[in-house]
Order: sequence, then structure tokens, then C-alpha cells
Amino acid sequence: MLFGLLTALFWGISDYLIRLLGGRVTLRTSLVWTQGIAATVVLGASLASGHVPYATVDIATIPMLALAALTGAIGLGLLFFAFQTGRVVVVAPLTGSYAIIATLLGLAAGTERLAWPVLAVIALISFGALMVMSHDDQGREGHSHLGTVAAVASAFASGIAIWLTVAFVLPRVAVPDVLLTNFGVLAVAALLWGRPSQVTLPAGREAWGLIAGIAIGTVGGYGAYNLGLERNGIAVASILSTLSSAITVLLAAILSKETVGRSQKVGIAIILVGLPLLAAFRESAARTEPSQWNQTLGSVYLPTPFSRSMTTGARPPAIGYFPEAS
Repeated sequence: MLFGLLTALFWGISDYLIRLLGGRVTLRTSLVWTQGIAATVVLGASLASGHVPYATVDIATIPMLALAALTGAIGLGLLFFAFQTGRVVVVAPLTGSYAIIATLLGLAAGTERLAWPVLAVIALISFGALMVMSHDDQGREGHSHLGTVAAVASAFASGIAIWLTVAFVLPRVAVPDVLLTNFGVLAVAALLWGRPSQVTLPAGREAWGLIAGIAIGTVGGYGAYNLGLERNGIAVASILSTLSSAITVLLAAILSKETVGRSQKVGIAIILVGLPLLAAFRESAARTEPSQWNQTLGSVYLPTPFSRSMTTGARPPAIGYFPEAS
């Protein structure tokens, strides 16, 4: 339980720090430095453990690895934009809804078992998201409605990337290589997009502290999630890690004094309660009646920056569970 809570804490704090960093550096600068540092940490850890990056990657897998990394980079880039332009209390629950997209893709492709409790919770979360978006009053406080749109788009892109990685990449690619690709693609894309002069060296200790905090929160969350899976099991770690959105919302309400309307509060509450429920129901459904696909594929979960998992045998919060093959 401790490691699941640490995971939620790491991710919840890092998402809030993304918001604070937005007022000090440009979006591209924040992406280049935070993702570049994260990639460097993963590379260093890989080399220190004796793993040579991409040494075992099959050439035939590279196109799907690149596609998953690209959609993941889009999702995480939109997440940064959403937090830096929208209100955190609105954006955080919406970005966490990527679980719905990944679940629906899994149902459509046959990698997810059709369970009515799962579909009911998906409908409930979707209703909550509509309440948040329909009563979004960001414009009155000087925030752009684009933040809300970006949050929804981030959830879509991240959900697609999660499903691609689970179904086609992880069975053939080592976890450190997946992480390094995802971090590296976004850092390089942000660096090359537009004029290089728009990416600057952050000034001041405060900006560097926020960048370091985001990078530490990203990688630290992976480590805590990994330990939680190892010591407490998949269900406990996954369900507790979904509380990261609640932590981000709480920080914004206390430290930034962000407020929301009554209808939005109800919608946010529905999402924050629905995400752990979705994880719990899907965990239970997969354990009690594994599908033929699950029995064939074996234990596979997604370790990516946007899905937040760091090891084979681990998966992102509220995303698919594939039991061990017998």
C-alpha cells in the first residue's frame, strides 16, 4: 500500500509542478529539459545495470515502437499544454480519463473482456467529464478554454499509445528501451519543432528546481509503482496510483486557491471516484475470467511516461490486465 501511495504522490505533485513551471519558461523549453533529464536518468540506470539500449530490439518492431512513442509524445505534450494553460482542478481529472480510451480500444480489438460493470463505470466517468467540460468557466479567470480541449485530446492520444504499446511493443521490447524512446522522442520533437531559439536555458534556481522536481516525480513514480507491484500486487498498486489526479486537484485548491462551480465539483468527484473503480472492476474481471487473448499473450503491462509504469509485469493505473499464461 505504501508504494502505491508514493506513486500517486510522485505523479500528483509532478503534474502540479508542470503548472507552476508554465509561468516561467515556454512549453517547448519545459518539455525539452524535463524529458531530456528523464531520458538521461533512464539511460544512466540502464547502462549501470548492464543493459545496452536497443541491443535486443527486432527491426520489425521498430515501426510500431516509433508509432507508440509518437502518439505518447503527443499525449504528454498536450498534457503539459493543458496544465500550463488551463485550470488544474479541471485539467487533472480529464487527463486521467485516458483509461477509458485504452479500455474501449481493448474491447474493440478483443484484448479486453466485455464486462458490464466496466462499461457502467466508463459511462459514469464520461458523464462526469461532460459535466466538467459543459460548465467550464475558465475564461472568467483569464484561463484559456484550450486547456480543457488539450486535456481531452491528451487523454485520447495517451489512451491510443497505451494500447499500442501493450498489444504490440512490450512483448518484444525491453522496458528501459520503451521508456528511453518515449522520453527521448518528446524531448527531441520539442527541440526541433519551430525555431531552436525558442528553447532557452531556464533562468533562476526556482525554474531549475521545478524542472528537477518534474523529472524526479516522473522517474520516482515509476520506481515506486514497480516496488508496489512486486510487494503488494497489481490490484493494490494500480488502484492507489489512480489517486494522483486527486492529489493534483488538492494541491491546486490549497496552494493556488483554484475554485470550481457546483456542477464541476460533482463532475470532478465522479471522475476521481470512477477511476479507481474502473481499475478495480477490470482487475476483478480479468482475474475471474481471462480471455483467450490474455492466455496467449501472458503478463504484459505498459511502462511509458504517459501511462506511468516502469517494469514488465507492471501496468498503468486503470489499464489492461493480462494474467500469466498457464
